[in-house]
Amino acid sequence: MANFICPVKDNVRLTSPFGWRTIAGNREWHQGVDLASTGKVPIYASADGVVIKAQPLSTYGNVVMLRHTLNGKRMETNYAHLDSYCVKVGQRVKQGEQIGIMGNTGRSYGVHLHFEIHNGEWKIGQPNAVDAMKYIHLNDGNGGLTMSQYNELKQLIAAQDAKINKLTSELHNKENKIHPRQASSSHAEAWKWAEKQGLLNGKDPEKYANREQLGTILKRFYDKFIR
Repeated sequence: MANFICPVKDNVRLTSPFGWRTIAGNREWHQGVDLASTGKVPIYASADGVVIKAQPLSTYGNVVMLRHTLNGKRMETNYAHLDSYCVKVGQRVKQGEQIGIMGNTGRSYGVHLHFEIHNGEWKIGQPNAVDAMKYIHLNDGNGGLTMSQYNELKQLIAAQDAKINKLTSELHNKENKIHPRQASSSHAEAWKWAEKQGLLNGKDPEKYANREQLGTILKRFYDKFIR
């Protein structure tokens, strides 16, 4: 028996691979793979394991996490955005046993399964996340994707991602020249203060900050007010 199987059994397709991607104009690291099917289909345990989490979370939505011991090594799998789940913490499950239904809960943009494999324990920031496509085979009735095809798909998505980022940046710059963005009235005072203190550059008040940018802001604050 293979160590891991695809958690979606029929008509599965890969909609977003592991790695960098752009969501709503923001570049982010995708620590899992997104799998879709024909709707809200059953989701199955990818390997024998123990349920260590089965609950709703803000980003993952309804999520089930399983702990596995494979060849003496601890690994964990994560099944997110579920419509519902049918297991509880502490329950032992077998590979191929149903654990939930595919859904669109949490931070999700359509019915799909966000599936993660971790080489070790799941931790905040997902430092142990690995590319699940190196461990599973898509059961789509057409033989699935070979690793060569998968790598080609990732390269194609990366190229399209770069084009989108370039066009988004160009559009954003043009919009700013025509209508420079200002902080809303309820945040204007704080925005001006942060700019004056050198914490922010005074541009793009409505733009999201990613984790590395947040780290820079915190370091600037530390250097100016704490150190």
